[in-house]
Amino acid sequence: MGDALVMRVKDLMTPDVITITPATPIQEAERIMKDRNIRRLIVVEQNKAVGIIVHREMMISLHSPTILKETPVEWIMTKNLITIAPDAPITEAIQTMRKHKINSLPVVENEQLVGIITVVDLLHELARRLEIDQAI
Repeated sequence: MGDALVMRVKDLMTPDVITITPATPIQEAERIMKDRNIRRLIVVEQNKAVGIIVHREMMISLHSPTILKETPVEWIMTKNLITIAPDAPITEAIQTMRKHKINSLPVVENEQLVGIITVVDLLHELARRLEIDQAI
């Protein structure tokens, strides 16, 4: 199979990532997720991805007696981000998500956040391919 036929992360990623800063209050992050109907937010400083906050973890934190609604997301975000390059093959993204048991990867190029790819993006592509196969 030629390299031109290899599907890349940039082919399926969402380029316009909704982001917040480490200082964003948890309550504000929760409102953004609800308004935008999304399950995760990438935390950035100077367009560099420094963390991620996932809806389920955030809701657990909001019900913790030690966390206030005004607490900055920096206190609860996951800091050791696993990222992927836009030119990486889709197979690498799948392997990375499976290995780390995660369902999204921030896409980073030259240390700058350029997109996000999620399991849902992969499922949409799989469904599209299955529909094409059935039409033939």
